[in-house]
Amino acid sequence: MVDVTSETDRKVCIVSQRANRNKLSSCCGYEFEDVIQSLENSNLYAPKLKSFEHWQHRMRRFLCQRTGLFEMMPSGATSRPLADHYDLFACVVQKPVDILSIDALGDWRKKSDMAVCILEEVWPRKIDQYKPLIKSLGRFDLIACSFADSCERLSELTGKPVIHLPYAVDALRFMPKKSDVYRPIDIYYLGRRRPELHEALMEYTRRNELFYNYDTFTSLPIATDHQAHRDHLAYMIRHSKLFLVDYAKKGHSDETDAQVGWGPRHIEGMAAGAVQVGYAPPSADYLENFDWPTAITRLPEDADAAVDKMSSMLSDPAALDEMRAQTFAHVGRRHDWLQRWRTITNFFGLPDTPAMLERQSAIEALTARLAHQTSDKVIEIDTAHRASK
Repeated sequence: MVDVTSETDRKVCIVSQRANRNKLSSCCGYEFEDVIQSLENSNLYAPKLKSFEHWQHRMRRFLCQRTGLFEMMPSGATSRPLADHYDLFACVVQKPVDILSIDALGDWRKKSDMAVCILEEVWPRKIDQYKPLIKSLGRFDLIACSFADSCERLSELTGKPVIHLPYAVDALRFMPKKSDVYRPIDIYYLGRRRPELHEALMEYTRRNELFYNYDTFTSLPIATDHQAHRDHLAYMIRHSKLFLVDYAKKGHSDETDAQVGWGPRHIEGMAAGAVQVGYAPPSADYLENFDWPTAITRLPEDADAAVDKMSSMLSDPAALDEMRAQTFAHVGRRHDWLQRWRTITNFFGLPDTPAMLERQSAIEALTARLAHQTSDKVIEIDTAHRASK
């Protein structure tokens, strides 16, 4: 490893797909990149493909499933070789095929003392489908993967250490600045949903004049500005009482091969202070990351029973506030992007930068303030409830 002792000595290169992917699902990774930029002396490179359908990219993608010779085929991305030498090279991709455009950076490995590839979504079937491409990740010193069940196979094929790097959130963006923020949205059901549960919620919320927020589009939406999208998402969840979550790729078992995973929503809801309800895998990695009792209220599979459970929760605001207070403490301490980046820098033996320490202090101060305010509010609600009896 390289002896790096200060922020000014350390230079980081961040490689992003933001010039090629603008779907809403990509914005979480771009948020991570933005946080890294705020913590490090860094440059961000975003190789630009002519298009995903350009013949060069299509041919490179075809070959990377069949032979290591795919690397001889240009991706068609605009050439932009690294201009400087970097202590740490961090390539952030949502899917393994996104790595195909890295050829635009020239001989990036010679200009990087240390290199990490951060993979967000890697289902086991894709690992073997793209075996030559996955093997090429052996050029990196470290691979960090959001899916725990994929880590072992990735390490087998690359011969490199692979760590589980769970999703996280920009806590300073998502967490409210005060505990008594107005939450007019009773139930927020973002993204894919269970049809029977959605119908039961529609009937229940209409009958009781409640605010039920859900998506109405059918095709994958795009974001014109990833930061604006993340701000808007945080704002909506911050003003919600209950936030529904489910397994990753619910209803798409053809992509997951029955593997059960979890996505960034399982942290976004918690960070914004909406009490999380729904369905989560009983996997070891989920239970390790969300090991406090109020992390999620698991709902029954029966739609009507699930609605009854949510109705009961909405009728007890003091209990919701108490659950919220416990969750804030865990999210701030464990699930900000700072902790994920620190996992990587610790692997390479790199010290915290001053910006990392400043961010940690800011999160700790916000978490402590919310915990104190929420505790006072719970006492007030309990007192008013007893007085009304």
